[in-house]
Amino acid sequence: MCKEKNVSQEELAKLFGVDVDEFCQLQNNYENRGFDQRQLEKIAMHLGVTATYLKGNTPYVSKEEREYRKKLKQMAQSQLDMTEYNFHPSNNLDSGYGVTVSVTAQLCIAANLVTLIERAEDLSDKISELDNTLYSLGMAVSSHP
Repeated sequence: MCKEKNVSQEELAKLFGVDVDEFCQLQNNYENRGFDQRQLEKIAMHLGVTATYLKGNTPYVSKEEREYRKKLKQMAQSQLDMTEYNFHPSNNLDSGYGVTVSVTAQLCIAANLVTLIERAEDLSDKISELDNTLYSLGMAVSSHP
């Protein structure tokens, strides 16, 4: 991600107020919880991604993808509104109307799938936050005899 965003390890180390070697040590120990949640969120914010993406829990969603998702949902809503507005029981047998309903249904299915994906991503973020909270509490409890 650093390469893609053209961000150096030196830049991230400076963000944390540590030298590059210490930052690399944290980065290499990530799987053993080298970064705490706040540090991870700092890196994520600096790189323009989510903390759960950095953890490997969710895929990277680019700005273009977010815009595409938004436009798809808007198109589906617009098509649905237009189809409902133009619905007349006498048109049920009209082949043009059937095509309109089919297009509307496909757009709505796509928009609903996007919504489900976004909710799954949000849920993954919340689970990750809870996991980090529980880990922090466990560390706090284990540090007291």
